[in-house]
Amino acid sequence: MDTASFLLEFQLNFCEIKRLNKMYVKHLFRDRLIFILVLSLVSLIFFDFSRIDLTTDLFSWLIRSLVLIVFFVIIEPSFVKTISKIFFQITERLMKFDKFHNNYKLTFTSSAISVKSPLGKLTHKWSKIEKVMLTKNFLFLYIKERNGYIISISKKDYDVRKMEALLNFVEKNVTHIIKV
Repeated sequence: MDTASFLLEFQLNFCEIKRLNKMYVKHLFRDRLIFILVLSLVSLIFFDFSRIDLTTDLFSWLIRSLVLIVFFVIIEPSFVKTISKIFFQITERLMKFDKFHNNYKLTFTSSAISVKSPLGKLTHKWSKIEKVMLTKNFLFLYIKERNGYIISISKKDYDVRKMEALLNFVEKNVTHIIKV
C-alpha cells in the first residue's frame, strides 16, 4: 500500500459519537464558551472604560472592573458547567436523527487523523499516537496531548470500514498494535 495516498474515512456509530462527545466535543464546546465569555467580559470593561471621565472616574472604574472580574471568576465555572450540561442533553436528543450522525467522521490520512464534529475539526499527527490497542470489539488509539484523548473505533462494521487497511497502516507506519 502506498502510504502517500493513504486515506480512509469512517462514519461514526451512536456508541462512538457518545464517546467522542464526552472527550472532544465537550472540550471544544467548553473552550469556545469560555472564549466567548472572556471576550464579553473584556468588551464590557472596555465599553465601560470608554464612557468614563479619566480625571474623576478612573478609581471608581477600576473598582467596578475588579468587582466584575472577581464575579466572573466566581460564577464562570458553574455557568459553563450548566450551559454544557444543557447542550449535551440537547445533543443526545438530536442523536436520534440520522442527519445529525453524518456530521461525525474520522478521517485517516498518511500524515494525520482528523476528527470532524458539528463544533469543528481536530487533527492529530500520527506521531502523537502513544499506544494502539485492539480488542475483540474496538480499536483504541491513545493520543498523548494536553488532554490525553482516546479514539475508539468499533469493529462492528469491519468490512465496510476497511479496518484491515487501517490496522496494516498503523502496524507498518505508526506503532505496534497491542492485541488484548
